[in-house]
Amino acid sequence: MQVQLEAGSWGLFCGSDGKQLVLVDDKPCGPVSARKPMRAIPRRLLLDENRIAQVMNSGSAISETVFHADEQWSVEVRPVFSPRTSTVIGVLAGVAKSADPLPEPPLVGGWEWEIERDADGQPTLRRRTYWDRNLFRIYDVDTGVAQQRNGYWEAGEWASELIDQSDRMRVNSLIRDGIQDGLMGVTGKVRCLTYNIVTGYGTASQDRRHMRLVGVIPPIEPDHDKIYLQGFSYEAPETFHDMAFEQDANAGRVDDVLRGVMALAKEPMAVVDAATLDVLMTSPSWRREDFGHVGGLGEFAIDASGELQRFIAAAASDTVRSQSMGLALRRVDGSVQNVRITATGVRSGAEGRDAVIRLDF
Repeated sequence: MQVQLEAGSWGLFCGSDGKQLVLVDDKPCGPVSARKPMRAIPRRLLLDENRIAQVMNSGSAISETVFHADEQWSVEVRPVFSPRTSTVIGVLAGVAKSADPLPEPPLVGGWEWEIERDADGQPTLRRRTYWDRNLFRIYDVDTGVAQQRNGYWEAGEWASELIDQSDRMRVNSLIRDGIQDGLMGVTGKVRCLTYNIVTGYGTASQDRRHMRLVGVIPPIEPDHDKIYLQGFSYEAPETFHDMAFEQDANAGRVDDVLRGVMALAKEPMAVVDAATLDVLMTSPSWRREDFGHVGGLGEFAIDASGELQRFIAAAASDTVRSQSMGLALRRVDGSVQNVRITATGVRSGAEGRDAVIRLDF
């Protein structure tokens, strides 16, 4: 049954001038053109009279009482800001009869990725994800830990510690693809992803929660020294999945197989992006050997970054035969290990741009 935004409900709007609807109270939807699922009075007071567009463009909240259809109505329109650059990334809006005030709005947490670029304009591994207070609340992060973070996480720690292991590859692939689209000029499109997080970080009581991420890539100019990804997240029912997840069932099955193989592997294994050497997924044995979590394989290789890049690219293009090379890798503690690295291409959600690698000592 289609979600309808009626009087007395909150809607979460985003995209150009807030024309996309992605949440009604606690029910995810869309992204869909906001006009269609809105009842007449909310549509009139929020869209036709341009209140949502006004708040999207100005960043100033609206709280007023208006007379319409022979009744008094309370209108609330509140901006949602990105935590790093204070960009308006969404709007929470609702209409109710003045005698029947709106309930508390849904809990929505804003986030913003900041990715540094190298001299050639390519993204580096210096990446942080900034959060607002609401997002720390959604993740139930320990108060003391939250204060130590100064509002951000290093991207590798976020992916390794706060994303459920079953979804790490899919989340990292989406971020990777979003960055590359941004560099190619594909910006402004609303993107959604449902996934599972680990809650209670820093406490003795950790749990799992189903989330939905909604984000956009702002335009990237050649002289910008950083790339930004902006958006917000909120809890979603376990039964809700974005269409991309359901349509990519074959890729999802491949990823499930990879997770199973890695969970049983005695040798350290990982899935690596051929273009960037980003590590998208690791086995428990990889982490036990202290080669880092999700991050960049290139930063652990000693004097072989160019050769390693060519090797991974060649391996990713061949899903039948495996290839091997010798390599010296530096562990997180600084010690160096000479290994034999074997790799083969895998076709998952990344359309064959990834390689599965195994380390043999």
